[in-house]
Amino acid sequence: MSQRPDQTSPRLSAALSITALVVAATAAAWGLTTGILQSPPANLVDKDPATGAISYILRRPLDPVGWLSWAGATRLFTKDPLVAAQAIQAATILGPADPQVLKARTLLAFQQGNVDAGLNQAADLAVTLPAERNDAFAMLRAHSANPEWTKFWNARLATGWPPVDAFLLYACQRGASLSTLFSLVQPALSIQPLNDAIVTCIGSQAINEGQLPAAYWLWVNAMRTTPKSLGNVFNGDFEHAVTGGLFDWRFAAGGEYREGFSVGLTREGSVGTRGTTPASNNNTVLSIRFNGRALKLPIAQQYLALQPGSYVLAYRSRQLGASLPGTVTWTVRCVPANLRPTIGTAKSEALPDGWTSRVVEVTVPDACTGQLLDLEAGDRLQLLQGFRGTVLFDDISMKRKS
Repeated sequence: MSQRPDQTSPRLSAALSITALVVAATAAAWGLTTGILQSPPANLVDKDPATGAISYILRRPLDPVGWLSWAGATRLFTKDPLVAAQAIQAATILGPADPQVLKARTLLAFQQGNVDAGLNQAADLAVTLPAERNDAFAMLRAHSANPEWTKFWNARLATGWPPVDAFLLYACQRGASLSTLFSLVQPALSIQPLNDAIVTCIGSQAINEGQLPAAYWLWVNAMRTTPKSLGNVFNGDFEHAVTGGLFDWRFAAGGEYREGFSVGLTREGSVGTRGTTPASNNNTVLSIRFNGRALKLPIAQQYLALQPGSYVLAYRSRQLGASLPGTVTWTVRCVPANLRPTIGTAKSEALPDGWTSRVVEVTVPDACTGQLLDLEAGDRLQLLQGFRGTVLFDDISMKRKS
């Protein structure tokens, strides 16, 4: 049986160096390589990637693909980074702008321990070759814990590296830890605000992990579109459109035929009955219309980031043609739900305009670092019975007791 070529011999390594210098300038590389890269036995070409690559190089010595294939096979079979580096150098001379060659050079820099060069080559690759951006981002993310990262990241931010937003979104969507994401975001914010999609992605991860204060900080400080009507309850007067932001209102999306109700914002004048509300009233309110079907919660919610302490939850409500077997009221829960705030006894007062004012004291314990404002509707049996009519809410607030 014929012997496999010795891929690690001094003679072959020397030939690689010569080939890398000469082959790009002249087709005489064929003469330099055929004497060294002897044709491998035919029965090995299809079985061994290294011999297959050599066979390809002998047929097409000026094609960088063969040299890249041999570089990969050399690392796999001989664990010889020097030979692999020489093969990649040859490929670089033959195809200096080839995407696969550029990626191979970047990977080689990392493998040789030159992290600075690898990071910068990957960053440049993400700009010059958009089609290879995800591969470049993968290399960057894989080395974001290296000591060289901080200097690299700050330098790229200072020079206005174009794909900053794209890289942050990539890291978030590929499951980077919350601590890693914030270490990327905080220096970036000193240069520019973030795309709303990034804030939503990172903030949602923080909420899912029970880190609501971190999510709230990001939402307030990082978005290019600054949230309006900030307060302990966001947009409690419902005068701004619901945008789906992290700490905006969250309404059930299924509709009244699936959950037994429909919910949304509407003008108060459009839902008045028997002349009790003028049609010209343009005050925006939260409207929940029940149709008698069994209820499926939640109806409406909003995440909060209250500090521990005592608060007064206040809101106005109004029932229109309602037949309610239970009460529809707001409550506060801890997130995660391992604790419960102390909820006092609610006090209600009928107002002359047909509305009812309701206030209740809420005490947030020390370990309850995140909360959920949630609309409740009766007990389990009452949910199965279903509700009928319309309930309106407005002017929801959460004020700290002095």
